[in-house]
Order: sequence, then structure tokens, then C-alpha cells
Amino acid sequence: MSDDYGSYNGSTKAPDYEQDIDEILDYQFNWAAKLNGDTIATSTFTFPDGLAEDSRSNTDTTTTVFVDAAGGSCGSVYRVTNHVVTDGGREMDKTIRILIVEN
Repeated sequence: MSDDYGSYNGSTKAPDYEQDIDEILDYQFNWAAKLNGDTIATSTFTFPDGLAEDSRSNTDTTTTVFVDAAGGSCGSVYRVTNHVVTDGGREMDKTIRILIVEN
């Protein structure tokens, strides 16, 4: 399988999720363990070509993004990265890997 960042051949990290190409699904990022009592001030998401943000939201400790896979390629793995800035000035990233499938 290929992705926007190289090949997935079992030697790299496996996909975290599978999403049908016709779906718009939500993914939640829980930041509570890393915040140490701090809170999320801003949250942004980075998408590769092929996937798109439908909508997003956040609380003091979590972020959620709805991912539209319509532009993706079946069999490809895409990475979506969440970047948060906290009220205390911390900046952190988390990335998920989504395998696009046709069900």
C-alpha cells in the first residue's frame, strides 16, 4: 500500500483506522494526559491531498475532527495531524493514520 508520505509495507506503523471512501467520520484526540492541568487554546488540523476537513471542535482537553475521504485513493494510508497550542504556551502534535477502503 502507498500513502502520501511513502509506502506502508508492514515495516512502518500500521494504520490506526479504516475509513470507507464514501464516509465522513469523526476522530477524537484526547490531550488530557499531556496537558498536566493546562487547557487547549487553539487546535488546527493538517490534511494530505485527498482528505478534507468537514468540521472540527474542541474542549479544554480534547479535539475532534470530521474527515471527508471522498478525494482519497482506496488502499492508501493518509496521515492527519492535530496541532494544539495551550493557554500555558505549550505546542504539541498528534498524528493518526487512516487507511481508505471501499466497503
